[in-house]
Amino acid sequence: MGNMQASQLLARARRLRLSPRLAAAAPLVGEYRGAYPGAGMEYEESREYAPGDDVAAMDWKATARLGRPFVKRFREERSLTLMLAVDVSPSMTCLCPREPLYLTAAVAAVTLAVSAAVSRDRVGLVLFTDRIEAFLPPRAGPAVPVAVARLLAETRPQGRGTAPGPALTLAETALVHRSAVLLFSDFLSGDFALPLGRLAARHDVAAGFIVPDDGACLPPVGLAAVADPEDGRPVVIDCAAPAARARFVAARQARREAGRAALARAGVHTLALPADEHPAEALAGYLRRRASRGRGLGPRP
Repeated sequence: MGNMQASQLLARARRLRLSPRLAAAAPLVGEYRGAYPGAGMEYEESREYAPGDDVAAMDWKATARLGRPFVKRFREERSLTLMLAVDVSPSMTCLCPREPLYLTAAVAAVTLAVSAAVSRDRVGLVLFTDRIEAFLPPRAGPAVPVAVARLLAETRPQGRGTAPGPALTLAETALVHRSAVLLFSDFLSGDFALPLGRLAARHDVAAGFIVPDDGACLPPVGLAAVADPEDGRPVVIDCAAPAARARFVAARQARREAGRAALARAGVHTLALPADEHPAEALAGYLRRRASRGRGLGPRP
């Protein structure tokens, strides 16, 4: 969208390294794998025992046959799907204050796509306004992050409102097994709790709130026409009046808090991503919290 290019999105997503042990090309891969472990362990090969190897991994048949100790090696079996959903409605394209909120959401989506691709997981993407703007069915492979970045950069939205229902219904049809779903939006308009809650009944669902400095979203002086956060009607604000600015900020914050509460009741996890900041730190914090809960993506009891 705008003047953004897929290569620029990929460069931003890969810019931050959270640990010196991680490859710069996938800054969240460790946190991602901790939050979304593989479905199991698959036997790969047997090799000679080396000091420090776990004796529980001994390959007793190979040891008896060859007359020297061997251990089994296993690799993580990945059979996961990560579905990403990004709000591309007009409110996400507003400069608030320096860059559009959409850019933070796009970088977050690409960052997760890179980590999922390194982990050999399938990745899908749906972009929405009050309609479905673009859809990438889940697939795996090293080219997937490029496809995700290209769709985010090149889509030209046609809708003027926010209605995630159709996009989430489409996403659900593409998810055969229990999967991870992350949706990014400012959540200032549209009904998210009902469709995300329905999805959360079968999948692990999280909502990423792109949160700007609300006061910086208004010009310093003059009259500004903004959409009322409750009903979308235009409201004129005297930006030079501190009380008017304070009411605007309070209304947006209250709208967000109400959205978070509704999503929590629907079984949807939430996280906040500060606008105009690289989202990796916020994503890493969420993934660590999710890993600490110890919830896999197996079938729900």
